[in-house]
Amino acid sequence: MKRSKSLLGLATLTLLTAAAPNAQQWVGAYGNVPIGYEPNIRDALGSPLRDQTVRQLLRVSSAGDAVRVRLTNELGTSAVRIGAASFAQIDPSGRAMPGTIRPLSFGGKAGALIVPGAPLLADVLLVHVAPGMDYAISVYLPDTSMPPAHAQMADVAPGDQTGQPALHDSVRKRVPAIVSRLDVAAPAGSRTLLAFGDSITEGAASTPGAYMSWPDQLSHLLAGTRAGRCWSVVNAGLSGNRLLHDGRGPNALARFDRDVLSVPGVRTVIVLEGINDIGASAQAEHRDQEVSADAIIEAYREIIARAHAHGIRVIGGTLLPFEGAVYYTAEGETKRKAVNAWIRSAGAFDRVIDFDAAMRDPGDPAHMAGAAQSSDNLHPHDAGYAIMARVAAAVLTRDGCSA
Repeated sequence: MKRSKSLLGLATLTLLTAAAPNAQQWVGAYGNVPIGYEPNIRDALGSPLRDQTVRQLLRVSSAGDAVRVRLTNELGTSAVRIGAASFAQIDPSGRAMPGTIRPLSFGGKAGALIVPGAPLLADVLLVHVAPGMDYAISVYLPDTSMPPAHAQMADVAPGDQTGQPALHDSVRKRVPAIVSRLDVAAPAGSRTLLAFGDSITEGAASTPGAYMSWPDQLSHLLAGTRAGRCWSVVNAGLSGNRLLHDGRGPNALARFDRDVLSVPGVRTVIVLEGINDIGASAQAEHRDQEVSADAIIEAYREIIARAHAHGIRVIGGTLLPFEGAVYYTAEGETKRKAVNAWIRSAGAFDRVIDFDAAMRDPGDPAHMAGAAQSSDNLHPHDAGYAIMARVAAAVLTRDGCSA
């Protein structure tokens, strides 16, 4: 698989011999959201994994001199055995660079058991990583496993190939991404910015593998400014997610502690969620889950209160226009307007990012501007996500690194 070379250049992955300096602190540098599979998603993944190595690629958003890998079985009902795992830097062709492959350990051992309903942290690995660079985590699964993690494209190969630069007889396929987060020991003053939302935050309709979601593009923008380079951006978007009802994954209120409060170094969370609650209310299969504008607002109040209790500020994003989307209705548009009016005027959020104003068609405010959206009238494409990243960066850099 081809990978473009970062503008920052290839960083050298170096094994260190001393503990990370005390002046450093842990921040989240990569994340995805564990999701319970709906039957059609599980079926699409094919046979369970067994005696296979899964190589998951990820891009980090912060520099640091140590990493901590987090594996997930939080939505699982049976244990998952890890036979071996490794960490490596990826070259532009997608191959693990031989001199950078480092085995991961778990309590000093090569393997571990992830109990049902729990995550597992690997031992701290002392390596230098750079923002905007691509890395690989390879996990060998000796037993039959299909943990309910976030489904992502990964390379799958037979046997234990965690120490191999190139996987032999590998197949690229959609599998559970058992690596749910990567934390980095970052320089003092670094902090985590958490993007919390649905498919619009995850980056649906953006170019696959190009890191063009608005959180990805925001991370790149912030890294290039003095007022924003302190932020390490973690994407906790989940396609199909809703605030108040389960569907694609646990509802936002249920997953907030796991996906926000458990991430180290979080100082700010951007909340952009609620359009699926509004849209689902118009669908026959969800008529028993109709949600009002007031119910969405109460969910925001709950998120704000829980975040503030942990010293985290909350930035509210206005809901994007969705006229023409498959679940659009005039009643839903009335709800969206009411929710956005409250976000802008109530003063409940610490800051507001007016995504709606930036993305709407000036001649038809209920509709997303044609130059910003994909063909479904709901999701932006790469250029639209770039607009969202710019308006978010303007708000983040206004306070600089003192926030």
